[in-house]
Amino acid sequence: MYSNCLIPKGYNMKLTLHIIVLLLVSGLVHAQELHTFTSPDGKTIEDQLIKYDFEHKIVTLDKNGKVPLDTFSKADQEYILTWNMVMGFKSTMRFKTDLTKRNWARMKTEKSITPYWMDAVQVPGKSTPTHTVVLVDDYEEYNALYIEAEGYSVTLKNQNFFPIENIVVESKVFFEQEYFTLPDDLFTSMENEYTDTITTNKVKFTSETIPVIIPREEVIVYSECAITIDHQVDRNSLISETEGDEDDSGEGDDEEDEGEDAESIIEGFGDWDDHSRRRKGRVTGIWVRIGIKGTDGEMVWREMTNPSSLPKKVSWDF
Repeated sequence: MYSNCLIPKGYNMKLTLHIIVLLLVSGLVHAQELHTFTSPDGKTIEDQLIKYDFEHKIVTLDKNGKVPLDTFSKADQEYILTWNMVMGFKSTMRFKTDLTKRNWARMKTEKSITPYWMDAVQVPGKSTPTHTVVLVDDYEEYNALYIEAEGYSVTLKNQNFFPIENIVVESKVFFEQEYFTLPDDLFTSMENEYTDTITTNKVKFTSETIPVIIPREEVIVYSECAITIDHQVDRNSLISETEGDEDDSGEGDDEEDEGEDAESIIEGFGDWDDHSRRRKGRVTGIWVRIGIKGTDGEMVWREMTNPSSLPKKVSWDF
């Protein structure tokens, strides 16, 4: 049908077919965007919205060109205004969003104490157990607790020449918190130093509706607060290996004092190991959805995540 001279060298038939398919699909999408408009006197036209001039109230249609807004029915006027608002909302140049991490509160408590041993015995006939508390002066224990409240601020700025109404801002803050693993039986619990932890995933959700953001207005909303805890415990020996040999040549009075002290020493204290344990939490990230209702009544969403890789780790329905 065609001579070889009309076909350029290196012509790719598959690429051409692919382009034709895209054009056909584009035509179908174009057809689906057609809307039947009605005038106040009942006349109808089928056309596609191209543009709306909010200041001069002029509608630009694909086939019929520029038409004043008041030539349409009240329902169509509402449809046109909603369509225009959705277009302005979807434009990242005209409706700007920003996500910033915030640390709203920090608290730290720490103390160093002398560990103690409590020996309790239930004596028959007595309601209160007999107990003895012995301080373990050879050791010092450091206990620190860091509590941090973290969240995010979401900044919305309307740079359209018309207001954006009924904006829904939903956010989910994902975070982790570690807890000590508890042994199942009492004997194992007594031998356990609580160094094993298990991580629990948590999420906090909040939703807020902004009635309107007028042109050039900037509005800031805030996510829920994720409270994370970092708990650290360190126990260290205060006696070096050679310290006990320094007073070998002491006087008899010292030996007598040592004897008195020996009565309050409980066997096994000298075998306590230095140890530390820690459980901590961290914020994984945030997922934000900002939306308004479209012309069909369904929500049109714009989404932001921090970090950008968060959707690979969690889902919105988590």
